Amino acid sequence: MRSILALTLCGSLILPGCVRVGPKLIRPDRFNYSAAIASSWQTQMLSNLVKIRYQDVPFFMDVAQVVTAYTWEANGSITTPDWNGISRAPNIAVSGRWAESPTVTMNPLTGEKFTTSLLQPVAPISIFEMVEAGWPIDAIFALTVRSINSLHAFSHTHIMKRKADPNFYRLIQLLRDLQMSDVISMRILKHERPEKKGETEAEREQPEIVFSSLDMDDEMKAKSREVRTLLGLDLEASEFKIGFGAVQANNKEISLATRSILEILAESAAGVDIPDIDLKEGRASRPPDAGGMPGPANLVRVHSGSGKPSGHDAAVSVEYRGHWFWIDDRDLASKRGFNFLLLLATLAESGTSITPPVLTISKP
Repeated sequence: MRSILALTLCGSLILPGCVRVGPKLIRPDRFNYSAAIASSWQTQMLSNLVKIRYQDVPFFMDVAQVVTAYTWEANGSITTPDWNGISRAPNIAVSGRWAESPTVTMNPLTGEKFTTSLLQPVAPISIFEMVEAGWPIDAIFALTVRSINSLHAFSHTHIMKRKADPNFYRLIQLLRDLQMSDVISMRILKHERPEKKGETEAEREQPEIVFSSLDMDDEMKAKSREVRTLLGLDLEASEFKIGFGAVQANNKEISLATRSILEILAESAAGVDIPDIDLKEGRASRPPDAGGMPGPANLVRVHSGSGKPSGHDAAVSVEYRGHWFWIDDRDLASKRGFNFLLLLATLAESGTSITPPVLTISKP
C-alpha cells in the first residue's frame, strides 16, 4: 500500500515536466494571434474608409509586440496514518494551476510617423518598383498618381477636385499595353559625381525608365511614339529620368505628382455605399461625379445595411454610426483591391519606428 501511494504522489509531481505544455502551444497560438492581428488590421482599414466618407478623422493603431507567458503548476501531497492494524484511509491532496498572461503592445500612429506614413506623397521610385514587380501600371497610376507631365487624373475628393484630362487615361492604357509587351522597364543608376557629405545611398541613385526598341512590331512602335507625344518627351530618346513634381524639367524627364496614402484612401472611399438617410441629412459626403472616368472608386465596393452581415458572406465587416459596412466575400475584385490598399499602407512604413517598451515577464 505504501508503495502504491508513493508512486501516485511521484506521478502527480513529475507529470508537469512530462507534459511540456509550451511547445505544444506554439503552433495554435501563433496561428490564432496572427489571424487575430490580420483580422483587426482589415477591420481598421475598412473602418477608416467609412470614417473618411463621414468626414471623421481616420485613426490607425499598430500592434508592435505580442508576448505571452504560460504557467502550468501541479502539486500533490499525501498523509498516511500510523499503521497499527486499524484500517484507515490515507489523506491525499492534488492541486493544479494553469495561467496564460498575454501582453499586447499597441502604438497609435501619431506625430512624425503619422506624417511620414500617411501624409507624405508616395515616392515615384516606389510606384515604378511595384510596376517592375509585375503590378498593372494602369491600376497603379490611376490610384497613386495625381498627375504625370501635366496630365491630371480625376479626383473623387472635393478638396482635390479638378477637371480630369482624358489623355491621362489614354496614357495609362498605352503604358499597360507596353508593359504587357515588355517594352518598358525601370533601372537604377548611380551618380558618377563625387559623394557629398552626409549623402545617403538612395540620394545617389537615379531611377530611369527605358523604352526598348528591340523586337517591337509596328503597333507597339506606334504606341511607344504616342506615349512620348502625350508626355512631351524626346521622340528619339529611349531613356528618361523619373522625377517628382507636376511639371517636367525637360523633354527627357517623366515627372510624377503622387498621392499620399491618406489621399489614396480618400479616393478609394468613394466606393463605400453610404445609406441614403445619412446622405440626405448631410452626415456623409457625396463624391463628385467621375463622368465615366476610371479610378480608385472602382477599386473596392463596400456595401451597407442595418443588420450585421453573415460571416459566411462578408470578407470583412464593421459597425459604424448604427450601420453595418462590409465587403462581399464573393466580390473577388473588391477583395483584391482591398488587399492592395493594405499593401500600399505597408509601402509607406518608412518612417521612424516607435521602439516598443522592454518587457520583463516574471512567473505569476
